[in-house]
Amino acid sequence: MSKQTVELLEAFEALPDEERRVFTVEVLRRAVPYDSGPMEDEELARAADDLFAVLDAEESVRS
Repeated sequence: MSKQTVELLEAFEALPDEERRVFTVEVLRRAVPYDSGPMEDEELARAADDLFAVLDAEESVRS
């Protein structure tokens, strides 16, 4: 990962939640269609675990 990418990610992490959401929408809207090919089961399971952890954290904040 390049130094510029690391700096962008660090700046992204420093944004308030709403700005991170807006930024993410814009990045995805502008991204070139990309086919990463088939994912391994381990990758899918890790992605699902990460997603559920984020959703659980958001739910905890709202409760």
